[in-house]
Amino acid sequence: MKIRKVGIVGEGKMGAGIFNYLLDSGYDLVWVTSPEANTDKLSKQLLRKLSRSIEAGGSAHGLDEKMGKTIIVNNQAHLSQCDLIIEAIPENAELKRALFCQLDSVVNKACIFASNSSSINPSRMAPDSPRREKFCGIHFFYPVALMNIVEVIAADATSEETLNTISGFLQSIQRRELMLNERNGFIMNRLFLDIQNEAFNLVARGYCTFEQMDMLVKENLFSFGIFDFCDSVGNDIMLASVQNYLAGYADREYYRPFTARLSELCDNGRLGVKSRAGFYDYPPGPPAPTPLKNQEELISHMRFTWLNAAKRFTAQAHLPIGDMNDAVKEYFGLETGPFE
Repeated sequence: MKIRKVGIVGEGKMGAGIFNYLLDSGYDLVWVTSPEANTDKLSKQLLRKLSRSIEAGGSAHGLDEKMGKTIIVNNQAHLSQCDLIIEAIPENAELKRALFCQLDSVVNKACIFASNSSSINPSRMAPDSPRREKFCGIHFFYPVALMNIVEVIAADATSEETLNTISGFLQSIQRRELMLNERNGFIMNRLFLDIQNEAFNLVARGYCTFEQMDMLVKENLFSFGIFDFCDSVGNDIMLASVQNYLAGYADREYYRPFTARLSELCDNGRLGVKSRAGFYDYPPGPPAPTPLKNQEELISHMRFTWLNAAKRFTAQAHLPIGDMNDAVKEYFGLETGPFE
């Protein structure tokens, strides 16, 4: 199957990011927003963006061509002739499934449906129709323009032809895929969950504070902390995602203290940066973490947790070591991966 026209549904940061990245891909694009979105404003923003590219050395012909190949609307009917539709609406399984069921009766039978969900398996969203074999997850990471790895998640019903077509599409837009089944889907976020959980357990046992753990992680492991990351994403979003990951875990009780704290924060309105309170208060006060006597031991423990989780998930998903090594480096912002 040849993909020529791509539809993107959703105007949030992921939907907008995917749309803007695909502008230079050569595909015809249909960006469908919610009824509340101002499509005229979005179209004018697109025109200004493309005009700036001309000022930077692009051609006016290129602008006309891109504008002619791009539609921004809030009417799903314009998706009818798409070969691929990528959904990027809020992370709600029922909402996503309802969307795909609506589209199933609107779009041509050959079209592939894909969800950019970061935690919901495709089988929970696919309509009950022959479309199920043309349904998969295509999980881009944020920011889309800078993250080269994309997780492709196949349900049991997803056909080999669909996966081959998606693989070819990702190659054409210069993105590398991690091909996963639903049992191993969202592997980067699952890997990080193990690190988050262990960090929380160490704090809960009194080895350090949230602030101290984040400081140790940022200074010795990653470019971001464990708990300020939760606050940045939103603890409500984090909780819903973690619950989705754990649904198929036999040992999900092991993660219960961490999910219980996320649930408690959400119940108290402490959703993170967006509510000005989460694991931390915002704006934050001056940092004053107390030096730790067991600092080296904690760093060593967290590094072991990260390396062990990376190797375990790689083996479990039967992924090429080089691909997983590059994905882990990119996800965590590292120069050296777990297999180097």
